[in-house]
Amino acid sequence: MTADNALDLSPPVRLAIAYAPSDVRSAFAVLLQIDQRFAEILRNAREPMIAQIKMAWWREAFASAADARPKGEPLLQALNETGELIPLSVLEGLASAWEHLLGIEQFNQEAMDAHAELRAEAIFLTYAGWMGTIQDVRLIGRSWALEALRTAFPERVRDCDIPYAPLPKARVLRPLAILTMSVQNVSGPRFILHALTGI
Repeated sequence: MTADNALDLSPPVRLAIAYAPSDVRSAFAVLLQIDQRFAEILRNAREPMIAQIKMAWWREAFASAADARPKGEPLLQALNETGELIPLSVLEGLASAWEHLLGIEQFNQEAMDAHAELRAEAIFLTYAGWMGTIQDVRLIGRSWALEALRTAFPERVRDCDIPYAPLPKARVLRPLAILTMSVQNVSGPRFILHALTGI
């Protein structure tokens, strides 16, 4: 999968993918698309049990060998094409992040914090690991996850304590900075300036 195949993601997220190095770009896109798919399961869940069954299906598919995964799901095919870049533990952690919110009508801080911790580990720490950086991006990842949750589910997030975290300055981490700014109240020119220059 390339960034061109990720058109169902928002423009800022596609921009973050475009700034990722070519050797991890497809895996980064797949990870973010799986994250979005899980968000959609939560958003469309009329019955928590049905949503849990859907999440269990994804977990089973992730745990299966690549050639044994269901053939009719494009995301699984794209995952297969990433090889070993996305470990099973990362996929399971991302599933757990979203499962923490199933069955909760109004998200409480405890559930949101647990969600944000796991989501940050799955996406931000995985990407930082690909880059070989020793910079700890856990805090900025949690900040992004909470802001993204509040943006995606405003009717279910009444109050949310979001930690402040400075944007990473390293060029290789700019995709993470772009993701973070995309869910903050940042003007368009400021967003584009940072994407282009890192300032």
